[in-house]
Amino acid sequence: MFAALALPVAARAQAAGSSAAGSPAAYATFTKDLTAQHGLFTIWRKGDKLYLELTKDQLDTDFIETAVPSSGLGGFGITPGLPYLQLPSARIVRFSRTGDKIAVTWPNTSFIAPDGTPAARAIAQTFAPSVVAAAPVVAADASSGRIVIDAAFFLGDLLDVTNNLRQNLGTDKMPGTAYRLDDTRTYFGPSKAFPENVIVEADQTFTSTQPPDAVDNVTDARAIQLDVKYNIATAPPLGSYMPRLADDRIGYYPNIQLQFGTDLVRERQVRMIARWNLARHPMVYYISNTVPVQYRDTIRSALLEWNKAFAKIGYPQAVIVKDQPDDPAWDPDDIRYSTVRWLTQSNRGGYAQAGLVFDPRTGEMIHTSVVIDANLVTFPYLEYEDMAKPLGEAGARSGFAAREAAFAAGAHQSAMFGLSALQAAGDVAPGDVPQQYVNGLLRWVVMHESGHNWGLQHNFIASEAYTAKQIQSKAFTDQYGLANSVMEYIPTNIWPKGVSTGEYFQTVLGPYDYYAIHYGYASIPGATTPEAERSTLRSWASAWSDPRYRFAMDEDVDWGTGHAIDPRIDQFDLTDDNIGWCQAQLKISDTIVRGIQRRYTQSGETHDALRQAFGVALTPVFGCTAFAWHYVGGEELSRSHIGDPSAVPPLVPVSRTQSKRAFDLLDAHLFGTAAWNVSPSLMRQMVYTEWVTDLPQPKWAYDPPVRHDIPLTTIAMKLQRQTIDAMFAPVLLQRLDDLPLKYSRDSTMTLADLFAWMQASAFGELRQGKAASANEIHRNLQQMYARTLVKLMLSPDPGTPYDAQSLARAELKALSHDVSLASASRGLDAMEQAHLAALKDIADRALSAKTVIAAPAPPAATP
Repeated sequence: MFAALALPVAARAQAAGSSAAGSPAAYATFTKDLTAQHGLFTIWRKGDKLYLELTKDQLDTDFIETAVPSSGLGGFGITPGLPYLQLPSARIVRFSRTGDKIAVTWPNTSFIAPDGTPAARAIAQTFAPSVVAAAPVVAADASSGRIVIDAAFFLGDLLDVTNNLRQNLGTDKMPGTAYRLDDTRTYFGPSKAFPENVIVEADQTFTSTQPPDAVDNVTDARAIQLDVKYNIATAPPLGSYMPRLADDRIGYYPNIQLQFGTDLVRERQVRMIARWNLARHPMVYYISNTVPVQYRDTIRSALLEWNKAFAKIGYPQAVIVKDQPDDPAWDPDDIRYSTVRWLTQSNRGGYAQAGLVFDPRTGEMIHTSVVIDANLVTFPYLEYEDMAKPLGEAGARSGFAAREAAFAAGAHQSAMFGLSALQAAGDVAPGDVPQQYVNGLLRWVVMHESGHNWGLQHNFIASEAYTAKQIQSKAFTDQYGLANSVMEYIPTNIWPKGVSTGEYFQTVLGPYDYYAIHYGYASIPGATTPEAERSTLRSWASAWSDPRYRFAMDEDVDWGTGHAIDPRIDQFDLTDDNIGWCQAQLKISDTIVRGIQRRYTQSGETHDALRQAFGVALTPVFGCTAFAWHYVGGEELSRSHIGDPSAVPPLVPVSRTQSKRAFDLLDAHLFGTAAWNVSPSLMRQMVYTEWVTDLPQPKWAYDPPVRHDIPLTTIAMKLQRQTIDAMFAPVLLQRLDDLPLKYSRDSTMTLADLFAWMQASAFGELRQGKAASANEIHRNLQQMYARTLVKLMLSPDPGTPYDAQSLARAELKALSHDVSLASASRGLDAMEQAHLAALKDIADRALSAKTVIAAPAPPAATP
């Protein structure tokens, strides 16, 4: 990938340097009329030209390079200050002279062997470096060895912004809207030189003849200027830092390399954790002057909270927090400073992310940052589509930036629900947002993001550590938090009126956070190599079976692909009984809905508040239905190693009783006839406010929905469809079908249970000869599920078990019988009669369909 990006850049550099053909000019003559910026490298500038000076000891030397945008699209995927993870967040860059050119290369650091060995020579021949550019040497000083090169290669699309715009704006679906780099409107922006790094900014214009609507917040979307900062920094000297081995039982970001020094290994992967080098210096944060004054103390306190964990291992001042000084010489681009910055974006529901740069050779972290979007701490009007989205479904396969965007949006959504619950209970006045509540949310989010700065990954089993009774105690949550780690995605801790409540947010470090910091940063006396630490580290990591110290990562919540299987591991759930917690949240949801008309019908006000409150109330409906179907075919995973204290087998069944309890929640709140019961008078009032639309406007100014009312049927159908598709996906059906091979009869849910429970939920009243109780939403469910059975029987997706096809046929026969029974009922209106006739036709046509069943393929020949 690097090589593919590098070729056009190299060509650009050569073209830019063509005017300097021939021997390099004399150094003094060439630089006489240029302006110098002195730092790690000397930058020379004149007009629209930029040159980089290299000393002889900087040739063939490792430097660390990052490239990040310094401007963005207001929330459409490109965010200022954050690296693109399609490329590494940091890479090694070298400058090597070849005649009168400098080869700018990205060496491959992923493959290692001891220097001077045959394996090292094989790696050098097998994994060639990527050539970023062949930059002309335009001036040289023979006596000192200094050379000056043309830096025009920085103006190329090294960040692959073209592809990022394509993905984030969806231009593939809109022919003619793709963006391309416009060379004629691309030039150098500001450049800076500091003692340990230099900054070169490329102001790049990307053009489209017909831009997509998504960027209508740009003044003229036909030409978007994005500024990219290239940062080249001193690489820590090898040997000044000892890497530490990673362990799958504790979550650190790993720096992964393949080692070829020996063949006597089970796997070639060597995983070292990414971490800050406290032996060199503490992590010093500067709070940017862009951060509103009223939030600075909260942010400072959140960052300093990590000192409590480090104090236990001998580093009481691991974190130092300062305000940005009122000094024109201070610059946040100086790599010696870690910063917390504030963003203002037009279409985010709250956003926060950690930025971390580590040496790809060793895993040593050299720079950190935190960015926060202003919308995180505001509670504005949001359309119901913004609120009614499943929580806990952020794809583990997506990039870190996308997952953190989902985290902050989910945290903000949960805080909105919590605030609405407090208003419904009368604890907070309608429209009031207590500052303490806002500060609690901000403190937790900053603690989470700064945890990433220490190298910690997410921990999505952390919420299972405590019982409901424990997190309902303020004394308990003040000491231990709501979960065992701030690295969990934790919802607001809200309970029905009359139930005591602890802290609303995770405002302290959890036991796992102390445990993980000890693993990553505590010294091991006498150990002088990573391998010498192995036995001690294994012992430290052996406590996974203790709920206080459990860890589960992003791949464990990849429910969308069927990879995830443990229903304890989820996002935005609480307690060791997330179904019980959900039942409490759904009770709160009902309370909010019942009180909307009483609380939000003040004279003179619009009806927007009712609409917003209803959207907020749907939050647990979407989140908890997702948690519930995760119990279908579920198994509990253990990361314990053989011989760990109290270790359980890697797979433990989810009991049939627990699975049925989860499905009953789906029946009550998603599929059953009693679900989606909303007052007709409330439905008539939830409209939006119309505004004038005569002139062109960006969407953030006014973007009305298609319908004036809230389409409850459409919302219900979407969630029902998502849930049915998930439960009847081939991989989940396979897992259900396999459970009897691993566990005793009746101990777990079976494939037959899934079909029987779903049949009863969708068609139960038909078996009793009734049909009049089904409203439009339930009739839609019945049509949808009947068609699902037909598909499973006649045209199943690849991988669908034969047992599932057999059960689908059996349920269609039962449906045909039950519809005949219900059709004989008295008092059916025309709609009910038509619906039953359609169901009967769907089932009978499928059962009588003439299909050709292909013979099984012969087994493959044995080699």
